[in-house]
Amino acid sequence: MDENEAEEFFAICEAYDVLSNPKTKGTYDLYGEETLKSGLFDSTGTKVAPYRFDPKTTPAQVFERFFGTNNPYEALELIASQFETLTTEPPPAKGAAKIYPLELTLEEIFHGCLKRVKHKRMVQKDDITIEEDRELTIDVKPGMPSGTRFIFEGEGNIQEKTVPGPVIFVLKPRPHPLFSRRGDDLVYKVTLPLYQSLIGALIEIPTLDGRTLKIPTKDVVTPGTVITVQGEGLPRPNATAADVAAAAAAAAAAAAAATGLAATPSTAAAVRGSLVIEINLLFPAHLTETQKMLFKAAFFLPPIPNEEQKKAVRDFEAAFFHETKGWSNCNSKN
Repeated sequence: MDENEAEEFFAICEAYDVLSNPKTKGTYDLYGEETLKSGLFDSTGTKVAPYRFDPKTTPAQVFERFFGTNNPYEALELIASQFETLTTEPPPAKGAAKIYPLELTLEEIFHGCLKRVKHKRMVQKDDITIEEDRELTIDVKPGMPSGTRFIFEGEGNIQEKTVPGPVIFVLKPRPHPLFSRRGDDLVYKVTLPLYQSLIGALIEIPTLDGRTLKIPTKDVVTPGTVITVQGEGLPRPNATAADVAAAAAAAAAAAAAATGLAATPSTAAAVRGSLVIEINLLFPAHLTETQKMLFKAAFFLPPIPNEEQKKAVRDFEAAFFHETKGWSNCNSKN
């Protein structure tokens, strides 16, 4: 750089240094360059230090303020990247996602399935828009959670200067006549007559894999009672090999206990959630005086009856269970 070029460079740096600082720029605008460099008095009578341009340090400071670095190579890379940004065409926008529900039966979720689904998309080409039918296949693994999203990138509408967005199917269980889903658990609601809640009942439940569970109630059942049967819910998709072995052992033990459960886990559901049985009670609409009396007799029977009371119980039992005249097998209609 020759002497003239150096002077010109310093003059540019000085001008930038003055004009980029609001304080020095204000002094320059109001009083001019001479006052700026010689100094002026403020409102208190104190002289303000004059502006000084140091050719040894000020140009470097100006360079760093302007480029954000005092490294000239880093500044060149910054300039190059900014020019590249200006000359590079931005990527096309991505189209909106199209979201559909994927409604499946609990049987389909239990066993897993390959589900073929169809959707329509708009295809724009040469100012002409047509409707296109598309068919997709969804691999539903056993027990997949509700709300699972199956995403197909690039299956959305095709428009000029736009990348097709995704098509998304969201798993949603259909209402089932017997069960509702709660995570990995199946919920079964049953209503028992009042007399069964007191003397016990055998609840028979058909399963999603074709068996029939027989769940006994041994204690007195109150409204809102919940019975949980482990291993009879939906499959858990993320089960480990250890979980599978534990589930098989639990199922075998349940079968040995004569609960009516499967002896081995099904092929599609080695590890499963629970079956939650929620019990409600059906109270009789009314009772006859005789029925009320018999209820009192049952509740007030002494723990250790005397001989006369024992004979009365035996006579009642004989009449109740009589093959032709008894009423032990009659269903209550109240």
